Amino acid sequence: MNFHIPTAMQLTATMTLVMGLALAFAMTGYPRTLQHPIRLWVRGLLLLPFSFVLFALREQIPDWLSIVLGNTILVVAFAHIVQALRAFNRRSDTSIALVALVGVTIVGEILLTYVWPTLSGRIGLLSVVISTMLAIGVHAIYRKPEAATRPEHMVATMLLIGVAILIVRAIVTPDTHIAVLTMSTPMQGVVFTYASLMPVIATSGFLLMCGERLNKDLARLATLDPLTGIFNRRTMAELAQKAVAASKRHGRALSLLVLDIDNFKRINDQFGHESGDLALCRVVELVRTELRESDLFARIGGEEFAVILPDADETSATAMAERVRLRLCNAGFAISGWPIELQVSIGVGTLGPKISDLETLFRHTDRAMYAAKRAGRNRVVSVSQLARQVPAPAGDDDAP
Repeated sequence: MNFHIPTAMQLTATMTLVMGLALAFAMTGYPRTLQHPIRLWVRGLLLLPFSFVLFALREQIPDWLSIVLGNTILVVAFAHIVQALRAFNRRSDTSIALVALVGVTIVGEILLTYVWPTLSGRIGLLSVVISTMLAIGVHAIYRKPEAATRPEHMVATMLLIGVAILIVRAIVTPDTHIAVLTMSTPMQGVVFTYASLMPVIATSGFLLMCGERLNKDLARLATLDPLTGIFNRRTMAELAQKAVAASKRHGRALSLLVLDIDNFKRINDQFGHESGDLALCRVVELVRTELRESDLFARIGGEEFAVILPDADETSATAMAERVRLRLCNAGFAISGWPIELQVSIGVGTLGPKISDLETLFRHTDRAMYAAKRAGRNRVVSVSQLARQVPAPAGDDDAP
């Protein structure tokens, strides 16, 4: 059966244009972190139809339109698709390399069209440039810390098939005898069949990639406090239970810090809740600088935080709590030019014979924190320092 290249190009252009417009319309429903790579992908899809239309009109329009401009648009379209993959996987920008490939295409197509006219040379040049871009896209998918997902494998497979087809197209001799690009040959049939299928399959895979990323982000957000970005109370309870079980199983120490910002209500009353939110984020930022990678940090109340310290006895946990307290005291913080003291009262508790479960550990450590407040705030009190059990106050002991 004769493969009519111009008809295939027109159908591919129409299908790609519809997909690009549909994706552009749906893009607004994605979060901002995904909108940038999707926008790049859409630009690539919307550029492809113009190059296919120019190819289909090869015998009806000047060469500078159908050859030079058509091939340049095609390369620019693939450059956007590659940049979309790199942006999706948060890879470094390769725009300089891609712009260089576009420049090589423009210069090469002009020379091989007007100075040394050769169709096989143009085919070889374009095949090398686009296969290089597709290889950069594959590199963006697999050169990352996380394992590639199935949709990423799907997109990478389509790109690798394109690399293989273009390399064969550049070196196999049957195409060297064709008079025009639109002449039907077996190799041309393979190339344009791939050109028709690639946008559909790759875009489907890219959308599945975005969907998986969205689901992962939503699952991650469900475990975090939306303001500060650290664990929320529910997640801390789950992780702390596992940490306590591991501590008992391996006979290792485990301690808990309960921190409460001193005079926080005063910040909200004097400067507003937005300023209070800034203070909370600043406290989290400063506390994190003193924690280890293995420590679990969570916001468990309005201005109350908890830190699980694996492999830390009471002495080392108290020392860390002091470092945290001093870090906050010495840090500069201001709201609208007004200096604000960031101080915390910290309770320290450790698993032991009398405190053998998470609930008891939290209860005793919370009492130690309230004891620190009653003793004048801005201090650290450990459970062992309490001469007797001090009942937690019924109200907020931190009110001004």
